[in-house]
Amino acid sequence: MSSGGDRGQTGGTRNRTVVVLAIAAIAAQVLFVGGWLIGGAIEGHGYSAGRHDISDLTALTAHHATFNRGTLLVSGLLTVAFALWALRRSLTVPGRGVAVSTVLLAVSLPALDNLSDAFFRLDCRAADAGCTTSVATSSWHGTIHVVAFVVAAVPTLVAPFALSRRMRAVEGWSDLARPARVFGVALLVAFVATAASQGSSAQGWTQRIAATLAAFGVAALAVRVLRLARAWRQVTLAGVQA
Repeated sequence: MSSGGDRGQTGGTRNRTVVVLAIAAIAAQVLFVGGWLIGGAIEGHGYSAGRHDISDLTALTAHHATFNRGTLLVSGLLTVAFALWALRRSLTVPGRGVAVSTVLLAVSLPALDNLSDAFFRLDCRAADAGCTTSVATSSWHGTIHVVAFVVAAVPTLVAPFALSRRMRAVEGWSDLARPARVFGVALLVAFVATAASQGSSAQGWTQRIAATLAAFGVAALAVRVLRLARAWRQVTLAGVQA
């Protein structure tokens, strides 16, 4: 009896951890989007949300860099934690090993790139006089900033399709397999639009649309994890009462 109780207690502790991380992941996406909305509105000094990148808000010459670095750091860290310690558990299939798709999410733009942007900053903002791409990335940290983006962009685009494949084999997730693929296509289109608008007056808007879409995807995953965790708790409580 005691071993069964211990297993139940352990399961309950893990379930609470999953619930906390899922809620934190949802809050993280709100913080991320809200952060650059507020940061872009108060930056001033020639900065335009429609024309300039989110990364400029954390540049060495940014006027409210501490605020923006803080929102990216927290949102990135919470998203990584959610992917590795909540979503991974929810998508576990006995005998099939670790879900690689959750690792892809952990190194994606809403996770790893947000986290790295808090530390590896551009040297100047595009709105600053004489600031070109080469100037902004001339330092070692500016170079790492760009490299981190490229490294994180690939898993960001692959993750929806990898998640879709995994979802098909997991009870409680199979109904999201097709929407995940559709989301992946939409995200790819958003990325292409962002790349095509580089240097135009719409560059900032297209990037923000893609960023918001990616954040929405993470939040949707967290909502499902939260729903399944709460369902598990209700079934467990019903079993104890019986």
